[in-house]
Amino acid sequence: MNTIEIYKQEIEAELDLAREKLDELKAKIRSFSDVERIESLEDIEELEKIASEMRTKIQDFNESMEDSWVQIKGDIDSSRNKINDAFARLNRSLI
Repeated sequence: MNTIEIYKQEIEAELDLAREKLDELKAKIRSFSDVERIESLEDIEELEKIASEMRTKIQDFNESMEDSWVQIKGDIDSSRNKINDAFARLNRSLI
């Protein structure tokens, strides 16, 4: 597995853990007073927003990697075809 895949898996695992912790905090603040609960909910909502943005960035990253891979693969395949064609021409000229 390459470094990029490992990094993505680590980030996704951290986001999953953050989701679990946020769920635990939501359950815990139910016993808080109204003022404390409102303040805590604001913090939780901010954390959820950040986590959501990170997930979007990971998705964007995955999509851009796929697009890059398609482009790079196309370029490599084109070069490979040119090399094979050049060898074929060279072989024909040497016969």
